[in-house]
Amino acid sequence: MEPTNEQVVFGGKVLKRSLPVYKGSPPAGVSGPKRLLLAQGELANIYDAEEGLRYAALIEMRVGTVRGNHVLRVKEELVYIISGRVELVVQEAAGSMPVPLELVAGDLAFIATGIAHAIKPLEAGLAIEFSKTRFDPVDAQRVVLV
Repeated sequence: MEPTNEQVVFGGKVLKRSLPVYKGSPPAGVSGPKRLLLAQGELANIYDAEEGLRYAALIEMRVGTVRGNHVLRVKEELVYIISGRVELVVQEAAGSMPVPLELVAGDLAFIATGIAHAIKPLEAGLAIEFSKTRFDPVDAQRVVLV
């Protein structure tokens, strides 16, 4: 099993977590998001909660592009990196210093409402973005971080 690596930014408004990896079934009592390396292939459990999801999207990440560069007031986001490597840049308030976080395959990031964010691919790859709230374009306010 790999140890869980977690970074907490802005008092928990942004969380970066490298999901623990288990070869086969996890030990009894282990719950929450995790990666299972099974004979059939990897199973990544990226969301396990009482509340349902209302939004999910597959993101293709291409080097030389940027996704996001916005702040959302209603929708919280979670982003799971399937493959590749990105720099997630987050900013708590206008004028404050942006904080870069490197995310790689197996990392899960939580971004609370009110946090400006941008995803800059460092290596091509895929990610899944999901939320308990549906996407509303009116909610996205442009903020250029990258």
